Amino acid sequence: MIPVRELSRKPRAPIMTWMLISVNVVVFLYFYLQGYEVFEQAIWTLGLIPWSILKGERLYTMITSMFMHGSFEHLLGNMLYLYVFGPGVENRLGRTRFLGLYVASGILADIMHILMEALFSEPIVVYGPFGYSVIDPLKIPCVGASGAISGILGAYLVLMPNAMLDILTAIGPFPVVVRVPAIAFITLWFFYQLYMGVLSLALPAPFFSGVAFWAHIGGWIGGLIIALSIGKKARKARRVRVDYAGRVWYEIPVE
Repeated sequence: MIPVRELSRKPRAPIMTWMLISVNVVVFLYFYLQGYEVFEQAIWTLGLIPWSILKGERLYTMITSMFMHGSFEHLLGNMLYLYVFGPGVENRLGRTRFLGLYVASGILADIMHILMEALFSEPIVVYGPFGYSVIDPLKIPCVGASGAISGILGAYLVLMPNAMLDILTAIGPFPVVVRVPAIAFITLWFFYQLYMGVLSLALPAPFFSGVAFWAHIGGWIGGLIIALSIGKKARKARRVRVDYAGRVWYEIPVE
């Protein structure tokens, strides 16, 4: 299931969401278009390596890794979620709080990923036609905006529990768009991440997918908690007006 649109009212343009999408796309294209070697070096230089962080080194990568992606598909998937869920949260929190939520959720996702790798990861042996190699998960760079975007999903659940989403799915071979409650989609998304995260701990070798499920979980929980605390302040800083017909009420965020 792929979210394609959310249906909340947006009284102003989500400038910060568009800016974050633009930065992610520009950073990816800047390195990717310079060739494979430059792109790979950028991943290792700007990606978050848990072993380095545990040693107190390369702490800046807790930020830079949020704006790096490993492939077009990785970038597209993350930006789609940011495009769908970001505007609603931004309009309810305001641009400054929204950016703070994004960055804080990304950092909390990093911390969760590092913690789980440090406590539970084991070397993975990969066999090939010419022998085998050993991969240490603590030394694999982690990149992507998904931890920060997971925080936006957590905040969305708190701030907009009654919103509806259009979801692209399939009935047999035919693609269809169906409308579902956002609370149902986001809850199922979270439990899927939790299921895969637990599975990756129980059976790490055959289920090594390269997806940082625990970063998603950490970001989601962080965004939910942050929204619970700052969402009340954001609601106090609002005026409520009625439309010309006197029937439709909507909120206008006030910075």
